[in-house]
Amino acid sequence: MSKDDLVTESEQRWSINLKWLQANNRSFTTMVKSSLCPKCRKKLKVDQGEIKANDLLKATKSCCSKSADFITPVQPLQESAFRVFLANGNQPLTLEELGSQLSQRRGVDVYRTSVPILSRLLRNDQHYGLQQIPG
Repeated sequence: MSKDDLVTESEQRWSINLKWLQANNRSFTTMVKSSLCPKCRKKLKVDQGEIKANDLLKATKSCCSKSADFITPVQPLQESAFRVFLANGNQPLTLEELGSQLSQRRGVDVYRTSVPILSRLLRNDQHYGLQQIPG
């Protein structure tokens, strides 16, 4: 991979692709439930059926993501990346922006949040729906 490829790669934007999740029989609601704080679990009535993706994103962004244990160093890196997107309301991020937020939140293994490593990790994702935005 050349230096020019890295510059281009670092400018690409990523987000959770809800359509990909649905097309691949992945439940966004189920995936997000485990990241909700007890207050939001009760407020959204998570045990009473499907919840709108927008409501889940609002709750995680405004409340749950503020907790120190929302993203931790012991979580798998892909789970942490998924949660960064939840914390941002699924706003697209470059790999550099994602890496910076992961480094701040996880506080360890900063080398694992470099653009090349995050690129490889996200390109190989088959679970969280982390997809590059066409552009």
